[in-house]
Amino acid sequence: MRETNWTPARPARGILAARPGFAARSVAGLGQTLVSGDLDAALAALAPGAPLIGLYGLAPDGAYALRVARDRALLVTPAPIGPADGWRQGWCATAVDDGWAAVDVEGDGAGLVLMQGTSADLAAGSPSAAVLFAGQRVLLARRPNGFRLHVEAPRLEALLKWLDGA
Repeated sequence: MRETNWTPARPARGILAARPGFAARSVAGLGQTLVSGDLDAALAALAPGAPLIGLYGLAPDGAYALRVARDRALLVTPAPIGPADGWRQGWCATAVDDGWAAVDVEGDGAGLVLMQGTSADLAAGSPSAAVLFAGQRVLLARRPNGFRLHVEAPRLEALLKWLDGA
């Protein structure tokens, strides 16, 4: 039975992977809301002033939205906001606080990890923050001391396994 060969998932808290030159740690307590439709109206209603950022854009300490597609973004807030799910006035919100995991990769070697994890031309940018990193679809943002990955929670262990070997 293949199920017995799976390694148990590690708790998604604190330091998740550490190697000489970098550490990957979970970012706890964030609110994450998937918004669709009229993104400007959704952000104005849910997190006024939150910037909509694309690939490798600078994620501020407060609220920000990572564009996934033309009409979809992941709104990230310092704490869950608990929006009512569903459509209203041209946009839709769905709370996905537990559906996505945020991982900060920091340290002198973070840039090398980033180069090994993706072949995307980060300098060219993209309106969408979605990229393949270590074979996983992630939303990639820049942070002052490294970078942040938002990954769907079921894919977190695969990402961490890759980071363990980086």
